[in-house]
Amino acid sequence: MIRRLFSKRSIRVLLWLFVSLVTLLVLLRVWTNWSGARRWAATRAMLEREGETLDFRKLLPETPPPSQNLLAIEALDGITEAVDHDEAKGAPGAKRKALEAMKMDVMASGARGVEKGQVTDMQTWAQYLRDSKFLSLPAQTAAPGRDVLAALDAKFPLLKQLADLAPQRSQAMFTPGLRERVLPELLFSLSMRHYSGAQHLVRLLCLRARAAMDAKQGAEAARSLLAAEKIGHACEAEPLLIGLLVGFAAETAVNESLWAGLRDRAFSDAELQTLHGMLSAHDLDKTVLQAFRGELACAVSSMEYLKDVAAGRKKSAPGAEALFSGEYHRWKFVTSGTMPGGLFDQWMSVIAQEEWKHMISPLRQGGIIAAVKAGDGMIADLKAKEKENYLLHPDYFMASMVLPSITSVSASAALVQARDRQALTAIALERFFLKHAKYPAALQELVPEFATAVPRDPWDGQEMRYRPTAAGRYMLWCVGLDGTDDGGQVKNDVRMRSARYLGDWTWQYEPVPAKEQTPPEKGR
Repeated sequence: MIRRLFSKRSIRVLLWLFVSLVTLLVLLRVWTNWSGARRWAATRAMLEREGETLDFRKLLPETPPPSQNLLAIEALDGITEAVDHDEAKGAPGAKRKALEAMKMDVMASGARGVEKGQVTDMQTWAQYLRDSKFLSLPAQTAAPGRDVLAALDAKFPLLKQLADLAPQRSQAMFTPGLRERVLPELLFSLSMRHYSGAQHLVRLLCLRARAAMDAKQGAEAARSLLAAEKIGHACEAEPLLIGLLVGFAAETAVNESLWAGLRDRAFSDAELQTLHGMLSAHDLDKTVLQAFRGELACAVSSMEYLKDVAAGRKKSAPGAEALFSGEYHRWKFVTSGTMPGGLFDQWMSVIAQEEWKHMISPLRQGGIIAAVKAGDGMIADLKAKEKENYLLHPDYFMASMVLPSITSVSASAALVQARDRQALTAIALERFFLKHAKYPAALQELVPEFATAVPRDPWDGQEMRYRPTAAGRYMLWCVGLDGTDDGGQVKNDVRMRSARYLGDWTWQYEPVPAKEQTPPEKGR
């Protein structure tokens, strides 16, 4: 048996099989490189014909002049920099450290007003801030808003400085802007070290607004909200999904504070007009489109970088494996050098084609709602290829890891857009009330003095749903992700941006009865 195994004939057969296998692998590699390059060239040409760019720098906004830039003041100027690649060194590090000292934990009960008609009063806030030792406040106070406002301004004078300058400076961008920064080769490793500080500032500015409302200082509250809104817009202006999400969080915080001010009728007509102008300037369709364009440019740049690392043309940057969310074995597999370059071209093609088809093109043609509806098609494509097996569709391997998480961004954007329109409508309703001492029977009565047209539900394009309530206020609502008008009902106790939420997107001032908060359906 052993002699047969090592006979000349057997050796020739084994050698032939080995040579055939090697030849097959070489041909497969050559074909993969050829077909990948061809497919990627066709994809790039398609994007160019559609007027899209994969050059991240071409998507970057112009940095406004310091005299117009709210965030170019001394306390914030330069916080996007790192001295000698060290986050803690120099003046930028000291400024970021000062912003980190402004971090405040948010009470769980403090942010459900718009959704559930619930609010945390300023006396409770004062006790929380005193007990947590965040602010030095008297043990007993008859004017909690006044005391919180004074304590905030004493501890963090930057807040008042931003609020005072917000009406005077038309733009906001953290400096140096991305156009002036040295960008890393792996764009997904771009440090956005200022986002944490931006979130701290927004929370405290909104708290300052709440305190000013309680102290009957509506103009001070309006300026604080204007500053917070502009900081959120500064994050959204950077064409990155993470910046967009930070901006969404800021928008949510501003709307919660605005809701509280409208609930308490804390603003004059002039202040309401200022707030209306602030929200009217928010072109969310354009902002979301730019963020997805930036996401695509970063994804393609990162694939090209990985291709060069795998081919040995570049060394792996420190921490680059974080691209795979800590899955080190996948990182080593992708960059091991055994992967044909054409496979990276295939990955880029699939990512670009899917993002174009299901995100960018719908955003260009129909805005955020069109992208939400098209996002289901992307998930269906990825699941179909996963079901068929990635051995048959290796070109979908990378897309399956990086694309599913971005589909939820457009759904969050849809809720933010609905909230913006509801906030603008609520401001118009309060202006109507100040003049007539009552709310209109229908939204048509707002036109043309308080609104240029009847507000629309962004989801279905119908008129915003509205009804006055028996308690003397009103309710606004838009249909949720299910597209069904539930009469303003809040059906289950999950966040409205969640796919598991079953009811409408509401703006209301009366607490939601517990019976309306029915448990979510099993399996959802």
